[in-house]
Formats: sequence, C-alpha cells, structure tokens
Amino acid sequence: MLSRRHLRIKVMQAVYAFSQFENESIPVHEKELMKSIYKTEELFLYFLSSLLEIRHFAEKTLEEAKSKRLPTKEDLAPNLKFVQNKLLVYIEKNESVKKAITSNGIEWSEYADLMKKIYNSFKTSEAYIEYMNTPAGSFEEDRELVIRFYKSYLADEEMLLHRFEELNIHWSDDWYFINGYVLKYLKDVMPEHSPNRSLPGLFKDEEDDLEFVKILFRKTITNTKEYQDLIVNQAKNWEEDRIAVMDFILMKMAICELTEFPSIPVKVTLNEYIELSKNYSTPKSKVFINGILDKLVPALKREGKINKEGRGLVE
Repeated sequence: MLSRRHLRIKVMQAVYAFSQFENESIPVHEKELMKSIYKTEELFLYFLSSLLEIRHFAEKTLEEAKSKRLPTKEDLAPNLKFVQNKLLVYIEKNESVKKAITSNGIEWSEYADLMKKIYNSFKTSEAYIEYMNTPAGSFEEDRELVIRFYKSYLADEEMLLHRFEELNIHWSDDWYFINGYVLKYLKDVMPEHSPNRSLPGLFKDEEDDLEFVKILFRKTITNTKEYQDLIVNQAKNWEEDRIAVMDFILMKMAICELTEFPSIPVKVTLNEYIELSKNYSTPKSKVFINGILDKLVPALKREGKINKEGRGLVE
C-alpha cells in the first residue's frame, strides 16, 4: 500500500522532528517514525469504514421512517437500492474488514452529526437521484456510485479531515495518499471475491521497505555534518543561514539515498526529492535543490561514493 514516496515523507518528517530537539536519541525518534508508518493503516480503515457508516445511517433513517405516527406509502416501502449497494454490502460482510475495524477500535458514534450532514447532502445530488430512480443494476453500476460518492463527499470533506487530524497529527500529510489507496481498493473488489479476502497489505515488501526507512533515517542523521558541508560547499553564492531548513533536510536525504542505496537509480532519487520540495519547502526550492544536487552527483561519483548495482544502473 505505502509507496516509497510516502515513506520518504515519513522519514523527512522524522528527521525534521529530530532536528527540533536536543539530546534525544535516534532510537526514540525511530520508534515514533515506525509508529507513524503503521498508523496509516488505521486512517485507511477510517476512510473505508466511513462508507459503511453512511450506509448504516441511510438504513437507520429508512427504519425510523417506518415508525412515524403517520408513515407514507414510501416510508413503508422504501427504495433500498443504496442500502443494498452490492459493493458496500460486500465490504460490510468482508471478514478482514470487520476484524480490522474492530481491532483498531474504529467507531463513529462521535461523528453522527457529520455523517447525517454528508448523507443528506449526497441525497440531493444528481448522481444519487439518477441512481435511485433506475432499477437495481450491476456490481459495476454500484461501484461507480460508491466511487463518485467517495470522491465528492468523503475524500476532501474538511470537517472529516479536521477530526482525523485531532486523532493523529501525522494524518494531515497522509490523507492524500490514503485516498488513493481507498479508491484502488474499491476498484479492485470483484463480485466473485470471497468474503474472507484479505485487505491489501501495508507494504509491498515489508522487510525491504522498513530497511529502506531505517537506513535513510539513521544515516541522514548520523552523517548530517558531512552532508551539510557538501551542500554548503556547492552553495557558494548562498549564506548557510539563508538556506531553508527543509531544503537542507531534503538534500541530506537525497545524498544519503544516492550513496547508501546502490539499487535506486540516481535519476529516481533526484526526481523524488525535487518533487517533495514542491510541497514541503519554499517556491524557489525546486530550482535551488536541483542545482545543488546536479553539482553534487558528479563530485560524489568522482570520489567513488555513488556506486550503483543492477541491470541498467552500472555506468
């Protein structure tokens, strides 16, 4: 589930946090880094279960309508198409989903008013009305409705994101990635899948990914003075105190990755940290970081500090 870019962001945040505290050990911050990585699965479950909570609210609303003192014909024989949406019902019954939601203690009682607001807004949408006014259709039709609803009413819902940030401060940087994972999950579910089908794993290769994270974090910190000197020597027209803190962190991580990971292509590393600078540093950082790293790569190669291994990587 977690991409290398997401893991780089996690390391970047941990390195920044470490730089803000004196006399704290690397293991303490590494422990927090690991915790923040594993907690992303909980955010995935919150977003996924929010769909089920909306279905629950819709179902509850229909049941309550039947108990009115003077129920209408529509109240007594409601349109069940949304609450019987095939994709939502599959997720609801999936044993892995139920187990994960329960084990993470995810529940929505505190968010009842927000769920009501979201559902009522969705009910008036053209997509919902059109869906409800057609006969029960295919799994694909139900999937399309769920995805449209998720994108338009949950993925960027400001109050929902605010609540999540209150639960975990790191989630403010995770939600963009997690939304992508939720949508991929919704698109991957097939009607023939077993109700015991497992949820997607948090890592593509857990051992390899965690080794990448730990080495990148530890080496960036332990070699920070060496990396700092390399950067400053190349930034001849810049005073050290004029370089943004985040620029230093991103460039130090880039140097670490260039020199410590022989299987990652140089171009991939450069592109990744330049992209990160666009979202996490100053407007001018992209050009500055690109310029410094362009000078550093040949110098590090001449010193034999960049040695790539594998097909297509050996120069």
